[in-house]
Amino acid sequence: MQPLVRGLIWPVISLVVIGATHLAGEMVRPELHDAIGPAAVMPIYLVAGAWAAIATIRAGGSIAHGVVAGAILGLLPVALQVVGFGLMLGRDSATVTTAAVFGWLGIFWGGALGSGIARTGATPADLG
Repeated sequence: MQPLVRGLIWPVISLVVIGATHLAGEMVRPELHDAIGPAAVMPIYLVAGAWAAIATIRAGGSIAHGVVAGAILGLLPVALQVVGFGLMLGRDSATVTTAAVFGWLGIFWGGALGSGIARTGATPADLG
C-alpha cells in the first residue's frame, strides 16, 4: 500500500489542478467545450497514468501496483465529469458518462504503459 500512496501523491495533485482549471475555464467560457476534446486530453491522460505507474514502481511497487495506480488515478476524470460537468454544469448524462469512461480508460492505459516502461528500466532518453 505504501508504494501506491507515495506514487500517487503528485499525479493526483497535478490532475486536481488540471481538472479544476478545466472546469473553471468551461464555467467562464462554455465554448471551450468544443476546443478541449479527446485529442487534447488523451495525451494528458496517458502521461498522468504513466507517471503514476512509474512513480509507484520506483517507490517499491510491482507491475500490478503500477496498473492499480493507473486504475485509481483514472477515478479523478470520472469524478470531474460526473460532479463537475454533469451535476454542476448540467451536461447531458450520456455525454458525461462517455467522457468519464474515456478518461478512466486513458489513464488506465497510461498506467499499463508506465508499468511496462518502469519494469524494463527504460529512461526518457531511451524512449525518444
